[in-house]
Amino acid sequence: MLFKLLTLPVSLPAAGIRYCLEKVAEVAEHEMNSEEPIKEELLELQLALEDGSIKERTYKAREAVLLARLREVRERRRALAREQQAEGEDDDDARVVIDLPEELR
Repeated sequence: MLFKLLTLPVSLPAAGIRYCLEKVAEVAEHEMNSEEPIKEELLELQLALEDGSIKERTYKAREAVLLARLREVRERRRALAREQQAEGEDDDDARVVIDLPEELR
C-alpha cells in the first residue's frame, strides 16, 4: 500500500498516457476498417466534378485510389470475419457470416 502511494506521481500519469494511446489506437483501427469515410470522400469528389472545380482526369485518378482503398477495407473486414470464425470454431456456438452486396446495405 505504501509503495503504491509512493509511486503514484509516476504511475498515475503513465496510466493516463496508456489510456489515451489505447483510445487513439481504437479510433485508428475503427477508421481503418470503416467504409464510411471513403464513401464520403467519393461523394465529395463526385460533387466537385459536378461543380466543375476538378477535371475529369483528376476525378478518375482520385476515384481509382478511393475505390482501391474501399476494396482493401472490405477485404480486411472479410479477413477479420474469417479469423473470428476460425477462432470460434472451437466453441459450440455456430456463427454465420453473410457478406451483403453494396446495394443491400
